[in-house]
Amino acid sequence: MKTRKPGMIVRKSEQRLKGMRKVDSKYNSLIDYGGFDFKLSVLDFKNQITLCKQLNGSYNDTLKLADIKALSLKQEEQKLSDMYARVLSGCVSKFGSDAPELTLLGGTRKSERKKSVRKNKLK
Repeated sequence: MKTRKPGMIVRKSEQRLKGMRKVDSKYNSLIDYGGFDFKLSVLDFKNQITLCKQLNGSYNDTLKLADIKALSLKQEEQKLSDMYARVLSGCVSKFGSDAPELTLLGGTRKSERKKSVRKNKLK
């Protein structure tokens, strides 16, 4: 199963968050890196990183479920493929290889098959 790692921006943001914390501790206060209409403190930045990580985890859970469903679908399609082939075999055993029922099921009657013609090589 292939999972998605958190994006590069999440890893870079975690590094930047460490730096923001150092600056805050240096000035002994929470510094707002945003403006009047956009708050951007250590808490806001950390909350956004956490949200991205949670969404990534949820995405990976969904991928895991999709992988399970895909495997189940593949197995059931394999069973259907086997049944598909067995229907024609069963028809041949019940009605014969030249029966008209064979064409109703999508097969080719033995009498309608093209005969292979061998070409003689000229030397």
